[in-house]
Amino acid sequence: MKKYKHANDKKPTERVSFYIALSICLMAVGFAAWSAYSAFNGAPEPSDNTYFSSLSTEKAAVAQEMTGITEPETQPPTQAATQPPTQAVSKEEPQIIISETKPDKKQDVMHDDASTPLKAVLKINESLVYPVKSQQVTNPYSEDGVYNKTLHDYRAHTGCDFAAEEGENIYAMCGGTVKDISVSELYGVILEVDCGDFTVYYCGLDTDFLVEKEQEVSTGDTIGTVGHIPCESEDDAHVHIEIRVGDQLVDPLSVIGPDD
Repeated sequence: MKKYKHANDKKPTERVSFYIALSICLMAVGFAAWSAYSAFNGAPEPSDNTYFSSLSTEKAAVAQEMTGITEPETQPPTQAATQPPTQAVSKEEPQIIISETKPDKKQDVMHDDASTPLKAVLKINESLVYPVKSQQVTNPYSEDGVYNKTLHDYRAHTGCDFAAEEGENIYAMCGGTVKDISVSELYGVILEVDCGDFTVYYCGLDTDFLVEKEQEVSTGDTIGTVGHIPCESEDDAHVHIEIRVGDQLVDPLSVIGPDD
């Protein structure tokens, strides 16, 4: 019968040789692993720009080779795109342009020189004469309500009435220019004479005019005759006189000089 040797029946020298060979194999594997690790860690690290530039170049080359289309290069943003441009801020104060346009003489008189009745009177720097020979006042100037016998109501009497016969001459109270001749439903024929800083209105003249528009008149010249005043027809014949400085009414008696 054939006899078999058990594994445990090996000689001691055989066991030692086995372990030595195993150790050598393990050392070789370890040395190979250490060499690979050292080679990997010792390789120079590529710079970011070179590395990505090479990748981008290779990518573009591959894309062009596959599709025939060249991929546009991506331009890095400039500093102007990330930072808004600095604009110079002007520190100059805004200029205020003052118009040199001045109001006309009439507006100046109306708003400044004749803002009150006293200023309006002082604006008339000459003495006026009576418009008729009698120099008699039948109805004085009044800003309060006065009974009107013709209209049967109370109203301000904005002028001064001087007694005169119909057809009697009316004289220019001051020198000036005939500015207008008109007809009013209340005051009849009105002759307007511009005397510069003020204007005189002669109301209730006859239609037989002795002057014409734009005509120059002097103090004491005959400018018309006494006619009819519709809104004061119940009163005796007279001439109604109004004086204005701008829009400010003036009492005619306050600027008529003493009789020579």
